[in-house]
Amino acid sequence: MASKESFVVLVHHRGSIKRKTRSGLKFTDKDPLCIVVNPTTSYDDLVRSVLMKLGLEGAKQVKKFFYRIPVTVLQDTVKYDCFTIGSDEDLQVMFLCRRQFPEVRTPELLAKLVDVVSSSGDSNRNTTTVATVAGSSSRPTVASSSVPVYEPAVQPVASPSFAVDLNDGVGDVGKGRMVRMRLIRTPYIAKSRVIRTRILDLAY
Repeated sequence: MASKESFVVLVHHRGSIKRKTRSGLKFTDKDPLCIVVNPTTSYDDLVRSVLMKLGLEGAKQVKKFFYRIPVTVLQDTVKYDCFTIGSDEDLQVMFLCRRQFPEVRTPELLAKLVDVVSSSGDSNRNTTTVATVAGSSSRPTVASSSVPVYEPAVQPVASPSFAVDLNDGVGDVGKGRMVRMRLIRTPYIAKSRVIRTRILDLAY
């Protein structure tokens, strides 16, 4: 029957895995968390404890743990390898190894933390900035802080009778001809009856 005693697991949450000739491998993080577990602790319980200690609930999630698993003992030297823990079944391997290798009383894990992704696909790590399209003071566009904002290229449009050049007035364009227009918000064309009448007269 498995022992129900609790014990401490060192959980590294930064740094990397370094291969060593003598011991096999080690974790480079010098400031690990101390998490108390027992053989009935589930994978989700361990994840929750780590995120609570770090104060990262809702901001980060644990993708997996790397376990510094003992594989051989030669005199006073324990050689380690790396074992990935991502489920309750994987976690039981750590409990089993602790019983089989009494020389290693404190297991070590390295937590792989990733950003929590919202339902819209955005990561909590990315901030959002608001940029205004050139030539308009009232049409903001939303862009990620890591993605540049581009003004869309002017597309050719078909005009049934005329084309408007806001700098030079009315262009001499035949009906149905493809012309290039730059659409700019101008209240004077929409509000001035005189300009609208002049445009229609010149078009016909």
